[in-house]
Amino acid sequence: MNISNSIIICTRNRPKDIIQALNSLEKQTELPNEIIIVDSSDKQLLNFPDFINNFSATKFPQTNLIYKHTKPGLTYQRNIGIKFATSEVVHFFDDDVVLENNYLEEMNKIFIEHPEYSGGMGDIENIPANKKSFNLLLRKIFMLQRIYSSGKFTLSGMPQHPYGTNKFKPVQVLGGCLMAYRKPVFEKHLFDENLKRYCYMEDCDFSARVSFEHKLFYNPKAKLKHFHSELARDRVEENRAMYIKNYSYLFFKNFYPKNKFKIFAYIWTITGLFSEGLIYRNMAYLRGYFKGLKSFYFTSK
Repeated sequence: MNISNSIIICTRNRPKDIIQALNSLEKQTELPNEIIIVDSSDKQLLNFPDFINNFSATKFPQTNLIYKHTKPGLTYQRNIGIKFATSEVVHFFDDDVVLENNYLEEMNKIFIEHPEYSGGMGDIENIPANKKSFNLLLRKIFMLQRIYSSGKFTLSGMPQHPYGTNKFKPVQVLGGCLMAYRKPVFEKHLFDENLKRYCYMEDCDFSARVSFEHKLFYNPKAKLKHFHSELARDRVEENRAMYIKNYSYLFFKNFYPKNKFKIFAYIWTITGLFSEGLIYRNMAYLRGYFKGLKSFYFTSK
């Protein structure tokens, strides 16, 4: 039994990164049926000969190749990709990932053998080592975002990513750089275009909404490397402002309506973010958090 796959990669101003990603897709033991590139670059990727050579029928003779150039915005670009996807399973990859050769094969096995799951993801194999530290303790106490964890959301709506764990498990959180969903999921759910620019936590928002209705999985046998390209990233202060603003928006959108008492967990986690900044004397983080909360509560209604 086979299952068809569409690959959606949203990109902006990273021609070298996306070529590496395409090269890893070309080497898959089970090739995708469709690759959709949604590009918001200032200079379209079609102007780069290296991209044209690697995104071609010569490289992918049995794969439908689709290229779209759009305005910037990750959630907007993802939704554009969804409109063109025709396969049974739709994978989303960041443009700065490199897949192991059997990544799609290992994911296909789960989608075929477990029809009860509507979405899932693999593992990132180049994450930092799981070292016990004061920072890890701090993150546990304040329910902050973590890796090597359960794949669930905390009471405050923070994701506990399972990256680095070695057992297959049902999860609620799927990471945006390597998530996949069955096509019918998109009949009801799309990515939230109220999240602007880099759209921090858009993956958590989407997987939270889907997990309220469907089962999701984490498959550590499907592995890739995520290189976190530094190109086009915001300054630290702006980064942290966007992070806390989007977290607050998603908490009140997805978690607070289901249980009003979770407001206390939210306040505790916000306290933890500021405490972390104070303990490590990171003034850029603190300025960003103040800026983000001010924007959320006083200018984003």
